[in-house]
Amino acid sequence: MRVNHLLTFLFSIRRMLVSHGYKFIVFEDPLGACPWLGRTLQPWLDQPILSDRARIAETPFFNGMTPGEAELAFDMHGLVFREYARIAIIRNPFAKMAQLYYRIAMTDPVWRMRQHLGLELPRFNSWLRQTRTNGNGAGHRYSARWRKFGAWSADAWCGDSITHTVRANHAVADLVAVFEELGIAPAFGDRRVHELGAQRLSRLYDVESNALIRERYQSDLAIQYCDSPDLPRAPAARPRSTLLPYESVA
Repeated sequence: MRVNHLLTFLFSIRRMLVSHGYKFIVFEDPLGACPWLGRTLQPWLDQPILSDRARIAETPFFNGMTPGEAELAFDMHGLVFREYARIAIIRNPFAKMAQLYYRIAMTDPVWRMRQHLGLELPRFNSWLRQTRTNGNGAGHRYSARWRKFGAWSADAWCGDSITHTVRANHAVADLVAVFEELGIAPAFGDRRVHELGAQRLSRLYDVESNALIRERYQSDLAIQYCDSPDLPRAPAARPRSTLLPYESVA
């Protein structure tokens, strides 16, 4: 149980980043695609953000807030949310949903028990069909926030609350352009997002799951591949064992 709690804690470390002085808010990807972002922007951040467990304390701002929740918190403090540049980190949905599946396998007590007993996990296709692009996402009412919001589409996550979308796999270039507009030049350096590679994706995706991602996450794919008229597919699955061993999801 301690391992489960530690993994859940580590996967919950993602922040909303706020600068009142420079009027920007960054909503990090719920799965933590750019862990370096908060450190890089630290000199400009001036709003304390609490853990989500402590959100009823002295400030209504807490880790992992959705843009909609943040707007309510700003209203509570008499702050004009829509005067800020509101930036969301958006990930490639093929890699995002695969990573979410693996993370659940690492942290869900029932899934982990099945693995240790040598039983099959829910097949990726079956699990993917049961997820939603809004609401409880890939979880339930009491799930960790990364599990629920990690499955949300860009449309559901951003709504009409976002002014800039940043592609996680092109984060530096996209962020530089955004902060140039704000007159800020953070030292991002040569930062990269290491998404799951084609080999790992090919273990999960087949024709059906490819089609489902392309149908559900059209807005996300349009953001990711804005320069390409032909949206790519994830690699097709190769024949594999029906059992996903625990070692393979670490």
